[in-house]
Amino acid sequence: MQRFAIRALFLTAALVGCVATPPQVGVNATIGGFYDELAPYGRWVDCRYGQCWVPARVAADWQPYSNGQWIYTEYGWTWVSNDPWGGSPYHYGTWASIEGYGWSWVPGTVWAPAWVTWSYSNSYVGWAPLPPTVVFGASGYVGTPVVVSQTQYVFVPTNRFVGRNVASVRIPAQQSAQIFRQTRPVTVFAVTGGIVRNTAIPMETIERAAGGKIEARSIQAAGTAPRAVSAGTAHLAVVAPAREVKAAVAARPQAASRSLESSREEKQAKALFDRESGNAKTTKAHGAPPSESHRQAAEAPAAHRQEPPRQAEHVSKPKPQSGNAKPVEESHRQTEASRPAEHATKPKLQSGKEKPVEKDKKPDGERP
Repeated sequence: MQRFAIRALFLTAALVGCVATPPQVGVNATIGGFYDELAPYGRWVDCRYGQCWVPARVAADWQPYSNGQWIYTEYGWTWVSNDPWGGSPYHYGTWASIEGYGWSWVPGTVWAPAWVTWSYSNSYVGWAPLPPTVVFGASGYVGTPVVVSQTQYVFVPTNRFVGRNVASVRIPAQQSAQIFRQTRPVTVFAVTGGIVRNTAIPMETIERAAGGKIEARSIQAAGTAPRAVSAGTAHLAVVAPAREVKAAVAARPQAASRSLESSREEKQAKALFDRESGNAKTTKAHGAPPSESHRQAAEAPAAHRQEPPRQAEHVSKPKPQSGNAKPVEESHRQTEASRPAEHATKPKLQSGKEKPVEKDKKPDGERP
């Protein structure tokens, strides 16, 4: 009895381990909601579609729709993501390979089980993200297949298409172009009740290759929930218009909060600057401290120093000095120094014993 209980316990544990637990993501199906949801797992960058999200910590050869599995639900072929950021980028918007960034997610607000175009045969099934430019009517899309670059397709054997981790059964990417030529491209989206459905790959083809019936599963198993488009919508666009994306990102509460905080910081900085400027003006109006004033006056160039008025020179012209005369004041020295050269070189008074100097004395031999 004890042995039977132990076997039952191991069997239960094995069954639990085999059941894949899909990521449960609380989705706020708005551009601002996606922005906040995905920001911890990558970075948002400007692109020609407005704003794009670039995932972080992915391999150099990583591709979207390559880490997870396919199941069949009431809405058709549905992608179940194993990526750490959840399934929103696979049920809303689409992916585009952008130069300088690689695979980047372009946001949208229309839900689908998976936004992919297909190419399949009895041997292989392949898929690739729809281009961001795809738009179709409110009744769905059935027409010319949407074909993208052959290297963007992910291929797996048809008999391993359902219920397998794609990363473990994928055909090497180097063979994608060759396999694509052996398959038939197809793009089909149906819309009923305002909900998009992905039914492009015939179930019979998959069941025949798998050798058995494929069990349909509930959409809850994919960790997502369908979202109907608004009534009266004439066209369904895979991605949102670029101007709407930028406006939605700017209108996020977090963005408004940061903008308000930034504005508050700018006002504080301006007030501090005005206060410092006011103090500087006040100091200038009252004059610098005495020691500072004298120091500045002493260091000022002579050309900028203020000289006494010219009129004062004639009024206070000094008399010839005797031996007992007091030194001339500093102001008179400056006056004397600033006089023209002809006054500065005025000859001294001659004594009686000295002969006057002849201005135009001629050399000897030239006397008349």
